Amino acid sequence: MRTLLIDADDTLWESNIYYLRCSEELTNWLVTLGVERSAIEPAIAHFEQQVLPSFGYSPHGYIEALALATRRLAIEYKLEVTPELLEKAYTFGAPMLCPPMVLLPQVSETLAALALHSRLILVTKGDCLLQGKKVERSGLGSFFDRVHVLVEKHAGGYRELVQLEGLDPSNTWMIGNSPKSDINPAIEAGLHAIFIPHDRTWSVECVEIAQSPRVVTLQRFADLVDYFDHDTYRGDQL
Repeated sequence: MRTLLIDADDTLWESNIYYLRCSEELTNWLVTLGVERSAIEPAIAHFEQQVLPSFGYSPHGYIEALALATRRLAIEYKLEVTPELLEKAYTFGAPMLCPPMVLLPQVSETLAALALHSRLILVTKGDCLLQGKKVERSGLGSFFDRVHVLVEKHAGGYRELVQLEGLDPSNTWMIGNSPKSDINPAIEAGLHAIFIPHDRTWSVECVEIAQSPRVVTLQRFADLVDYFDHDTYRGDQL
């Protein structure tokens, strides 16, 4: 039986749009204090990368990045750096600790169809507890044989997952919206990969996709059903 490794955020449900919304609300507030709008997004992006070693891909890190960006910009624009100012910055990121759960179109129906002929494993990254809560809130957990929350999605991580689950790389696909985390490292690890683009994917994840016959692009999650249909798909073609 083939195995489908399926990403979560922005593949099964909306995620990055809520981060963007929080950043926009912080931006609008800082602009009222006299900060140039064009300076805010780069500051947030800088500190998001700076906190990664300490926080990983966790909303706690994002919230900390908002506060650090606010502090840096306040200093640059001659604002008083007060506890109240920083506390206000934290509040803009707080919704990411329990963001809305909105499934992408036809996800449930597609997973149900795929599960008839494939083993499904959810493979995501971030805070293990918070990601687990997302899976629970989504109602999708019953479709998956396993859920793995990785510290980082790199080729080594995929190879370890293959060994842990006893997978056949030639009959395993990684499916997701991120070229950086879902597609390229899976290809490097010897798997197949299916890229399903999302127009609000985090910019850090948007890199050039590896050139390989083992990469396929589908426009919608629901297209996976036709792709893997036994009448139209032949594994020996890949």
